Amino acid sequence: MKKFQFRLQSLLKYKRHLEQLAKQEMARAVADVLACEQRMTGLQNDKISAADQLESLVEKGMGAGQFNRYRQFITALDQMIILERTRKTELEKILGDKRDALKQRTIDKESLERLREKQAREYTHEMIREEQKSLDEIASLRTAREVNNERV
Repeated sequence: MKKFQFRLQSLLKYKRHLEQLAKQEMARAVADVLACEQRMTGLQNDKISAADQLESLVEKGMGAGQFNRYRQFITALDQMIILERTRKTELEKILGDKRDALKQRTIDKESLERLREKQAREYTHEMIREEQKSLDEIASLRTAREVNNERV
């Protein structure tokens, strides 16, 4: 009995490879979003810290030049936070695209795997049928010989 061979095995292997690449790309996109969130959190913490320092220095008394530098720093932090939010939105869109690509790659791979399983089942069923046919022939020949031996 010959072994089952899936004619599209190389295509299935390629589809598995594409799915793996899509998983890696999605993981990178998730990491990019998380890194952006961490940068935003760090900038917000810096802004809160600078605002607290400014408030305590204002209570103690400070010069106008130093006050303006703190305000410019806080404004710059606000701008950086806005840029990071924009970047996060873009990264989330990229992540959504990567997720969709992974879903499609997985569907493509799974459809080939289902085809392979179906063909393997059909092959096994056919082999069992052929084996049963051979066994039936052997049994028929044996019965025919026994009947011929009884007549003689």
